[in-house]
Amino acid sequence: MRPVVIVQRGVACEELQNFFVLKRYNNSDSYALAVGQLADRIAGYGKMTQLWPRPAGSLSLDEKYELQRRLQAKGLYDGAVDGSIGSVTREAIRKFERLVGMPPTGKPSQDVLSALRK
Repeated sequence: MRPVVIVQRGVACEELQNFFVLKRYNNSDSYALAVGQLADRIAGYGKMTQLWPRPAGSLSLDEKYELQRRLQAKGLYDGAVDGSIGSVTREAIRKFERLVGMPPTGKPSQDVLSALRK
């Protein structure tokens, strides 16, 4: 089977022969691409040439840690500062958003982090 170029969120990459087989297990393009990338690394095909794309406005891992620390400093978050955005972090974000007059979405974002930095 000849590789075909596909585009995922603006990133061109070669489709894996098992792409659609992987999608039968989990119908996510991101999942199938990530498994294929992992298989390529294990097989010794070299390093990835660029970072995996993040949706616009999303936070890096370091920014997620910062978000949790800042929420904790304001007394809104009492969970672990681990960079993992779970239900406790989302509820703390909603509390903060209400306090500053933002719509209470509970979503970690650049806007929320910027407001926390003020």
